[in-house]
Amino acid sequence: MTRRFLPILLAVCLVACGSDSGESTGAGSEETGRQQSDAESAGEDQTPEDAVSQAGSEEEDAGTPANVEPQGDVQAEAGPDITEETSGDGDAVDEEVSEETGSGEETYLELCGVNWPEDPFQAAVYAFVAEYVLNLGPMVGCFLDEYPDQTFAWLAETLEEGWASGGAAEAVTYAQQWVDANAADNGQEGFDLVVGFKLVVQGASVSEGLGAAEGGGSGNTGNDDGSACAPSNATSDDSVAIDSYFEIQENPMAAQGGMKCLTRYVNVFGLSVVAESALTTAQVLHGAAVLAELLDNDEDGVADDPALLTRLQDVKAVFPMFNAEGSPAYSDFESNYAGHGVSAVLFANEVDPTQPGHWGADATVEETMHTINHRGHVSVYPDAFGLEPGSSLLTAAMDVARGGQFMSIPSSYPDEAWYHYDDETCDYQCMATEYIYWAQVSNMGILDDAQTCAGIANEWEPCSKALLESMDTLVYALITDPQYKLPQSAPDGVYSPPPE
Repeated sequence: MTRRFLPILLAVCLVACGSDSGESTGAGSEETGRQQSDAESAGEDQTPEDAVSQAGSEEEDAGTPANVEPQGDVQAEAGPDITEETSGDGDAVDEEVSEETGSGEETYLELCGVNWPEDPFQAAVYAFVAEYVLNLGPMVGCFLDEYPDQTFAWLAETLEEGWASGGAAEAVTYAQQWVDANAADNGQEGFDLVVGFKLVVQGASVSEGLGAAEGGGSGNTGNDDGSACAPSNATSDDSVAIDSYFEIQENPMAAQGGMKCLTRYVNVFGLSVVAESALTTAQVLHGAAVLAELLDNDEDGVADDPALLTRLQDVKAVFPMFNAEGSPAYSDFESNYAGHGVSAVLFANEVDPTQPGHWGADATVEETMHTINHRGHVSVYPDAFGLEPGSSLLTAAMDVARGGQFMSIPSSYPDEAWYHYDDETCDYQCMATEYIYWAQVSNMGILDDAQTCAGIANEWEPCSKALLESMDTLVYALITDPQYKLPQSAPDGVYSPPPE
């Protein structure tokens, strides 16, 4: 079952993040107006080792940003497809002010381990610069969740939504052009981003910025040296050499919000598998291999769907693995992760590398699929995989499978229904996410044994490929349609592309 666990992750019920409604669900949520297919401009195929997610990927020119309608001072009408977000419950965030000397004294707000301009207009621009130029992590999300003045929340979102791809210097030019073209129309003074944000531009590279907040880390955890994290608890398998295409490294994102206790890291096609200390080497490598197999199902070393991969890279998709619910890493992540790249998580006791994807033993395939589908397919192919009622081929098929379009759990499902999910905490969008998972693993044959079929019959009946094809013709046609490049073969936990 999908983890509905973090308010900042929309409780993974996907209430609005990834839908077409454009409604926000509070702290850390992502407006769903971001369902444009900018990922489809991705171009080149990418391999697991060199396809690192960087806003500085130089695939295409960002172009000149279009003017937008002037915005008012407080909660003004934003332009089309722009959703204004506020800081969680609306309470002001405590401000920590530090002084810096140099060409004069300047004061900044300290949020998410980063110094921010006190001017809200400049801060909104800096959110984009910090994330897409300086690669400091999900700073647009931090700004939307933590910055005390949300007057220009729409601006941070507009810059992010309008940015296609390009290098760091191109991103600075893109943001500068927007400021030059639109500042006056919104009652603000234009400014030089390089000077105002203390950027150092050297050719295509850009560095410096306003610097890290005093104390570094996420800026709001209080123990950024990692002292509150769980100690290493390596088990016997860590003393045995494991043959894997991947290798575990120290987490390079440890200074970002919510990451300080996720000490182990694997780069898979530029996406991040991160794990807490108690996960064994075998478990972490299993998580990485399953992700790679789902993205590169024919294991030729190249992601099957470049547009999907680019979308996942753009949202900085993360696949976290925790010791247990409530562990130090889980608590830190729940409180401080401000990104938009997670839809589900894994706990150590539900990762079994010896039984890949087997129902009741290994949830790795399920939870990995949830993030790929929700953070990727929903945005790249909204007409096929959108989660809102009546919005896509997926929801049309689900309405048939449930015997009707139910916005909430019915007292009883019609006799003709074969998908009868009954978790009261799971809304319509959540139901659709679970539905495509069931369909995919049935098609892969993962559920095709008598014991599993009997164990899941109260929720899902077509447990084999043959049953799915005959019983649920709509979803079978959708997930096997070659234009969407969905994986057809079950991951076995061993990713083996040909040698380069």
